[in-house]
Amino acid sequence: MEYILGVDGGGTKTTATIAGTDGGVIAESTSGASSFPSVGVRKAIENLNRAVFGAIENADAGSNMMFGSSCFGFAGFNIPEDINVYREIVGNDKLKKCLNQRRILIYNDTRIGLEAGSSAPNKIIIIAGTGSNCFGINDNGEQAGSTGWDHILADEGSGYAVSVKALRAVMRAYDGRGERTMLTGVILGELGLEDETGIVSWIYGKPFSKERISVFAKPVCKCAYGGDGISRKILYGEAMESVLSVITIAEKLKLSKRKFDLVLVGGLFKCEKYFKDIVIAGLEERFDGICFKPLVANPVEGAVKLAIDNL
Repeated sequence: MEYILGVDGGGTKTTATIAGTDGGVIAESTSGASSFPSVGVRKAIENLNRAVFGAIENADAGSNMMFGSSCFGFAGFNIPEDINVYREIVGNDKLKKCLNQRRILIYNDTRIGLEAGSSAPNKIIIIAGTGSNCFGINDNGEQAGSTGWDHILADEGSGYAVSVKALRAVMRAYDGRGERTMLTGVILGELGLEDETGIVSWIYGKPFSKERISVFAKPVCKCAYGGDGISRKILYGEAMESVLSVITIAEKLKLSKRKFDLVLVGGLFKCEKYFKDIVIAGLEERFDGICFKPLVANPVEGAVKLAIDNL
């Protein structure tokens, strides 16, 4: 039997799936992050191997399993030079013995998410989670990306961006430079703090973590539903950034007048009235042929599909 390996290597966890050439799942395993910007190369290799060899063990097909084709989707694969690092990670001494070296695909994780979410020839994925990203492909095989340059350069339309704006709104209100907002009481309550000055120590007292800061996206949505104008303004602004990213990709791929799927991914889309609905309305106004598709499959399924296509 020929085996297929699909891997979703995220900034939080890694999922490895072993499948047959028909796509039927044989075994899976998860481990920690394998995105090297998040955990470093050594830890990325360790977690990748733990996921893959955990899946091999779960498959109960012997420790000498070979994969006829494999596909890896990694978070943090943002610039062309990153491929060299991920080739090193995938080609580590232990794992390379299991892989057909002529059938290895390494992509950004948006690519496998897009494949898991849509089988259409023209398709775009918009991610609005802890971070943001937008990527598309057309029926000529042309690809284009937008945003996703991380928290300093470009993370608009993300939970992180929403959270930073919320924290700044609280401090502006505290100073008297901005309007009062429900966010003050909600965020102080979330952190167990008595006043706004405690936020300074909470932010700067520990090493930076985008994931740690991004937790305030949910309270912002809650305050928006509660009538807070500042929260609604923050979410509207970030929703329009997502709209802009999709428009940019659609124009690059010449999809403006054509039918295409848009796959929606990320926790911000759970804030329906004040984020998701705004994104959809903004894009429906622009594109007649757009079809919205929430991602219901596991992204690793896209990696398996791409690996099978590469046989």
